[in-house]
Amino acid sequence: MTTSDKVKDNSESLIELLGAQCSDLEQLLALARQETAAAQEGKFLKIWDIVSERAAIGKRLETYHRQISELRGNLEAAGENVNQFDITNRVIELANSTLVQDQKTRSLLTASRDQSAEALKTLGKGHASSNAYLKENTKGLSYSRNF
Repeated sequence: MTTSDKVKDNSESLIELLGAQCSDLEQLLALARQETAAAQEGKFLKIWDIVSERAAIGKRLETYHRQISELRGNLEAAGENVNQFDITNRVIELANSTLVQDQKTRSLLTASRDQSAEALKTLGKGHASSNAYLKENTKGLSYSRNF
């Protein structure tokens, strides 16, 4: 295989990988939006499923990054201009949008956690009060079986 054939193959592979990377980043952003909506609705099992999907995409993105770096290195070594394949601005835009969406989700989940903790604290106080009342030797009329 001649050098120009290798450059052509590497260029085509790089373009395909960059396209796949952008597609996965867009899918990651869509999932982040779904996760925020699920957090607003209190659908925590759905959030769990979305997080699993996002983890799989994250692993693919790591693989793309390694492959893209390798192909860019090969092209640069062959003296090619890889700036024509630069989609950094779009990648940064997608990554920043995903981070903003994740911050919204984090805020919603934190608020939900705080509400749950407060509800559990109130429930615990009610339970303790009920137990204290039941342990009393003298009960009010509401507890008398003779009433």
